[in-house]
Amino acid sequence: MESRYHAYNSVWQMRADAWCRLEDAAGQLARLAASGKPTDARQATCADVLAQLIPVEPYWAFPGPALFTKLQKIFNSGNYAKFAIAVGYINHALTHETYRLGEAHLVDLDNDDILAADTVRMEGLSAADREPKYFEVLAIETLTEAQERHLRQQVHHWRRPDDEFIYELVIVSSAEEALIAARLNANLQAAVIGRQFTAHSSRDLSSLADFIDADVADAVGQETDPGARAEILAQALRELWPGLDRYLMTEVDVERIAGRQGNSFRRVFHVRDGLLELHLSLMQGIADRYRTPFFSALKEYSKRPTGVFHALPISQGKSIIGSHWIKDMVDFYGLDIFMAETSATCGGLDSLLEPTGPLREAQELAAKTFGSRQTFFVTNGTSTANKIITQSLVAPGDIVLLDRNCHQSHHYGMMLGGANVVYLEAYALNDYTIYGAVTLREIKS
Repeated sequence: MESRYHAYNSVWQMRADAWCRLEDAAGQLARLAASGKPTDARQATCADVLAQLIPVEPYWAFPGPALFTKLQKIFNSGNYAKFAIAVGYINHALTHETYRLGEAHLVDLDNDDILAADTVRMEGLSAADREPKYFEVLAIETLTEAQERHLRQQVHHWRRPDDEFIYELVIVSSAEEALIAARLNANLQAAVIGRQFTAHSSRDLSSLADFIDADVADAVGQETDPGARAEILAQALRELWPGLDRYLMTEVDVERIAGRQGNSFRRVFHVRDGLLELHLSLMQGIADRYRTPFFSALKEYSKRPTGVFHALPISQGKSIIGSHWIKDMVDFYGLDIFMAETSATCGGLDSLLEPTGPLREAQELAAKTFGSRQTFFVTNGTSTANKIITQSLVAPGDIVLLDRNCHQSHHYGMMLGGANVVYLEAYALNDYTIYGAVTLREIKS
């Protein structure tokens, strides 16, 4: 399995490919079984792919532990027709992202028409309902199977029809697995750390060794104070993903914990506060991060009438909409892109070079997301951005080691910055007519 894993660029690519291969193998297995032909080879293929998925599936909310366990039981029972239908449904939900409707807990794998029902359900939804704002929450706590099931039921019970966001839980019991999940699952937007979690996992993580942070796990294992253990894990999650909201659920004095660990967590809760308060905080946290100050201001700006007192030709689309020759540009690009044009010298939105309004607020929110002290928006493309970054980092006379085959914007940036460049030669990949990386030997020489 390990060699197959390293054949992929990412675990999620491997996972998606595995589910597609499993659907194909399950379909062939069902047809062979129905016709009475030997099924040993296809059984082995399905078992092999399931074994490949077992280490990674705990870190995604869908299909989740309940559905995945049920799928394995169906396979082991020998009901290959039902197995093929169930795999087809799960792969369809992953491929078309229908799992983002947040209804996986209602799925019955025993229903032979499950895939058709899912398709009909999607066709009956509006475009907005087909893509709800879905995210996943990482819960780090040692729970029994019954406790996990009860917690998921509570989350579903608290949902309201007018909720702007919906979420599902990914539950792990160790610091090792928490960091693995944060590295693998891009759906995660928040983490809730309890007091009862272990440093190391009881699962076999050998196939995911590249994603294990042994130093953090060892530090957690050596610490005896539950609050300090939670803080170590929270800081590791923060360094890994600055934009991830972090919450602490504790059983001790909240004021003392919050005073000591306030920077590590968005909020600290006592267990007696109940999980509903945590649920509301999760929803509020994602709503705060979903705010788009500049985009919202731009949409409002596009709805306002603007007088034309300057020489630029666009003029909020007026010169195009009224044209006898180029009205098809409006049909091609859409009216909104012209209505949002902000080059009017009379102002009305914000300054890109010296922002004080929505642009400044957007940059501050971006800095929080990236975990940086400040973030500035560049007014040009990537090449100009490279030159800006180079000149902000390099002072005249600085010695810079540079790959000779890098993008030309880096060369120009070095010239503008007055750097003394030492060019390094990358090795050639003649079969592909490209250059590879700069070797360590070249750098040391």
